[in-house]
Amino acid sequence: MAEKNTQSSRSTADDGANKKEAVAKTNGPTGALVLDQAQLEKDAGAGLSNVTKDDLTIPRLKALMATSPEVLKSKPQYVEGAQPGMILNTVTQEVYDGDKGILVIPCSFVSNFVEWSPLGEGSNAPINIYSSKSDILSKTTRDPRTNRDMLESGNYIERNANHFVLIYDEETSSSQPALLTFKSTGLKTSRKWVSLMMSATVKGSKGSFTPPSFALTYRLKTTQESNDKGSWVAWAISRESQLKDAGVYQQAREFKDKVGKDELKFAQPPKEVPSQSNKEETPF
Repeated sequence: MAEKNTQSSRSTADDGANKKEAVAKTNGPTGALVLDQAQLEKDAGAGLSNVTKDDLTIPRLKALMATSPEVLKSKPQYVEGAQPGMILNTVTQEVYDGDKGILVIPCSFVSNFVEWSPLGEGSNAPINIYSSKSDILSKTTRDPRTNRDMLESGNYIERNANHFVLIYDEETSSSQPALLTFKSTGLKTSRKWVSLMMSATVKGSKGSFTPPSFALTYRLKTTQESNDKGSWVAWAISRESQLKDAGVYQQAREFKDKVGKDELKFAQPPKEVPSQSNKEETPF
């Protein structure tokens, strides 16, 4: 009987130790209970139900130059670790190695015309934004000195090529939306990229066809370009491979649909005053 009591006591003690161990595994480093991941999934999206497109901004991808405020420690916009030639996410403030580049998935393309006040005057925000179908260019005159399309008001019109992409991490299968805008001399890179997308083919059951733009990934790097007016950091884009992740493909398609339905609000890059080493306006 004594032996049975001893065994019962040991069993009770072991059960208590196991329960304490189980409780300990659910406790954080400070003794607080660890939040169950299932609860997070249950509350997915809570607290954001009233957010509209006017409350959001799409991150822009920016190629950093020597004159970019993000690389100058004396500027309030300085980003820790940012250097010329790097790629900046303007919302998360992440910087990427421009030589290595990043993978992006092109989801949608929108071109427009932007009206700016003369350099050195007014704010850095656009005066007006016109759709690609606008006849605003017919109301301009080309300035042979600056090569800008000038309105009678003294403002000038600039064409922007906006590429909506997903920044894609193959290792984690994670993605995040971003906007890449080309202007000025950067438009030639945009045209090459569009041509590259349209020239892609995939073999199907009925022969070859042009896949959706978001079925392929592209490597986005930076490079140095120059002309008789100065030098700048430009984009270099190459095709990588066909997307394999069905979940990311669906995200890309949904992003494309949001852009098409005008469910996203995006700002144009601010007007930048050219530096002494680059008399031509920044091409992105």
